[in-house]
Amino acid sequence: MTHAVPAATPVAGAALNPTLDASLDTPCPASTTGLAKALPRRISPAIALLAILVGATVLRIAFAAATGLGNDESYTVVTSRAVAMSYFDHPPMAWWLARLSAWLMGSEAPAVVRAPFLVFSALSTFLMYRLTTRLFDPWAGVLAALMMACAPVLGVTSASWVLPDGPLIAFLLAATLVLARVLFEPDAHPAGWLLAGLLGGLAMLSKYHGVFFFAGTVLFLLTSPRHRFWLGRAWPYAGALVALAVVSPVVIWNIQNDFISLSFQASRAAAARFQPVMPLVVIGGIALFLTPWIWVGLVAAAVRAVRAHLRSPRGPSRRAARSWLLVCIGCGPMLLFPLVAAWSPAKPFFHWAAPGYLMLFPLLGHLMAQRWPRHPATRRWAFGSAIFVATVMVAVMVLAQVPTLAAYGPGTPRDPLRELATWSDLASAFQQQGLTLERTPFVVSRIWHEGGKVGYALGDGWPIACIGDDCRGFRVTHVEEDHVGDDAIIVVPAPARPEDLAQIRSHFTRLEPLATIDLRHAGAAVGTVSILIGRRYSR
Repeated sequence: MTHAVPAATPVAGAALNPTLDASLDTPCPASTTGLAKALPRRISPAIALLAILVGATVLRIAFAAATGLGNDESYTVVTSRAVAMSYFDHPPMAWWLARLSAWLMGSEAPAVVRAPFLVFSALSTFLMYRLTTRLFDPWAGVLAALMMACAPVLGVTSASWVLPDGPLIAFLLAATLVLARVLFEPDAHPAGWLLAGLLGGLAMLSKYHGVFFFAGTVLFLLTSPRHRFWLGRAWPYAGALVALAVVSPVVIWNIQNDFISLSFQASRAAAARFQPVMPLVVIGGIALFLTPWIWVGLVAAAVRAVRAHLRSPRGPSRRAARSWLLVCIGCGPMLLFPLVAAWSPAKPFFHWAAPGYLMLFPLLGHLMAQRWPRHPATRRWAFGSAIFVATVMVAVMVLAQVPTLAAYGPGTPRDPLRELATWSDLASAFQQQGLTLERTPFVVSRIWHEGGKVGYALGDGWPIACIGDDCRGFRVTHVEEDHVGDDAIIVVPAPARPEDLAQIRSHFTRLEPLATIDLRHAGAAVGTVSILIGRRYSR
């Protein structure tokens, strides 16, 4: 899979040529040749991509094996035990993948349930290379893949953990790759719209963010006169019907459950007091999640693409249209979520905007390929980013395993790694207390993420219910409905809040304290829980 490098001589100053700046989407033979000459002859784009794939995958596998499941991951694994067409928080793809992997391997070990997401991350790296190569050139594709792997929210967490973002990223890139061929390659068959619709539907089956692919495509067709004719053809609409068929399980499940998932997500954007600073907080948060220097590069590349579009009064030129397509698909999440944060009563989630920034990496790769030969800072920037993210991943793996680092490791109140601890002591505590399914056939927690931790620690033999104000997916598992009149084991953090105990007590004849358990991970304390027995559950 080697690519021949043009033999033309680089033009001095080509990387700073205003004409080239206005045509960001066209291959730049001068810069590509310069980049190729800056590297040893034996290094081709294919070899460089292989090195990135192998290095990133090895680090991600080690990271996945060395760290326990986080709150969201434990919750997803536990609620995925009840196979359904969709789930409370998100469409079902992440739940299906985790359950399928656990079923095939007979284990819910972190490395097992994370395995499908590691595969998707490698696929996403390759797809980023292919998309950027199709729009620009192979070396731009290599640099785009490298920088995506160096962005923590895309190259580490979404690439290693049991999260909807892993498959979402892969399907978004695949759908955009197919769409780019249909729009920009004369020999492409229009039936490619059907494949783009299928892949876009799979993106929506992964996370509701997939809708931005379709919204961005419509925006591009409306704003690109050379491609607007597609709005009068049947193919795009046929692709939309394919996408609707793919995502139909989510629609059916929401209808059956009073649109509880869509209502939950929409409630996060409910109008509240205007908070003008929150958009800046969200933008600053996503900049940290991407690393500030990568974020600056992405924004700079996007600004260049927008300027190229605005310089064409009749719409983007043939050369600028490719960059404009990426901006159209990516602008939805990038603009919407900071604006929503200004009125939303919910805590902002910075990673929600990440799928939008995903579409800017091809632009960044192209910009870096242009600047690589004559700007040493660009090379230091790229290699420094790779060294930084690798160092952070290794540091996290060490902190998660070495108890002597407990001052900054698991167990301290300010510790971000505490969430990755497994409550493995809970299972042994149940055995020591003689708790069995025959006597107490289900377990109750007070909130969704604690239910995930408890359920994962105990294994799939124990049904988990939730009694509290924020139970999320546990509300639709119907565990408690199957155990009316039964006794239950109640696990709550110690010391338990009186209002939590009062809420739980209202569903039982009485509560009987049983034991207090200290939970430890890697030799460090991660918390304390109280175990109680609830007598005769009532709905």
